[in-house]
Formats: sequence, C-alpha cells, structure tokens
Amino acid sequence: MEDVKRDGVKFGNELLLQFVGEKARNVKLGHGSFITIDFGKDTTVEVQTRKGVSESVRGEWHLWVVMSAWRLNRNKEPILGSGDERDVINEKLSVLEGRKYISGKIINNSFDCLLEFEENISLNLFSFYIADSRQWMLFTPQKRTFIAGPGSTWTFEDS
Repeated sequence: MEDVKRDGVKFGNELLLQFVGEKARNVKLGHGSFITIDFGKDTTVEVQTRKGVSESVRGEWHLWVVMSAWRLNRNKEPILGSGDERDVINEKLSVLEGRKYISGKIINNSFDCLLEFEENISLNLFSFYIADSRQWMLFTPQKRTFIAGPGSTWTFEDS
C-alpha cells in the first residue's frame, strides 16, 4: 500500500480525467448490485480466486462499483437504480454500453461520484457504508488500484 500524501478527492478526480473520451464497454451486473465497466484497450490480468490464479481480460481502465448505491440517469431523469430488480437492471444497464465517457467528479470526502457519458447519460455513485467497506475501485493501466472507502479513507495500491 502506498502512503499517498495528496488529498484523496483531488487525486481520485485526477484519475477520473485520464480516460475521458473512452467508450464504456463490458458493462455488467455482478453479485448483488455490483457493476463493472471497462474503458480503453483490453488487457489480460491475473486474478486470485479460491481455486487459484486465473487470467481474465478487462479494459485497461476498469471500474468496479462494490458497496455503493448507484443511479443511472438520462437527461437528469432517473432510469435505473441499484435497488431495482435484477432483470430490470440487466435490461437497462446496457444503455451505458458503447457510450463515450465525457467527465467524472468525486463530489465529497465520502467518495460519492458523478460519471457523465454522451447522450446526457450519467451514473451517480453514493456511499452508504461508512465503516468496513470499499465503495468503488478504479483499476488503472499501470496495474494500480484507487480504492474509495471505507468512509472518507482511500488507498492507491498495486493491483
């Protein structure tokens, strides 16, 4: 783990700007309401599982929304939320697929976040666990991971 002396919000915002212009792809619903979104070129990564190490392909920038509530909006109107039925999420989450990422901003020290895409689509992330949980993680091409949370804590560490 790296002892980063810069402000977490500032540092996280700098990272969110580095893949502006990339298209969202491989947008998937995982366990519960977890979602993942890839940006950039495909890259092969080694993943430690209970059965050992396996290889996986994902984007050079990989967003994993873990313990955050989230809401998807179009034209500032809500169209989908993390508490909706899985069938509905699976159907409507695809609206992000292929959309160009145009901006992102961490809103506060709890790492609530606004990600904006072309065609007036936005994804809001809201922290709801203050202790013991990571809200979201951003994996970078340098094989480092920005981890938002728990609470107002953050780390930037080797993946």
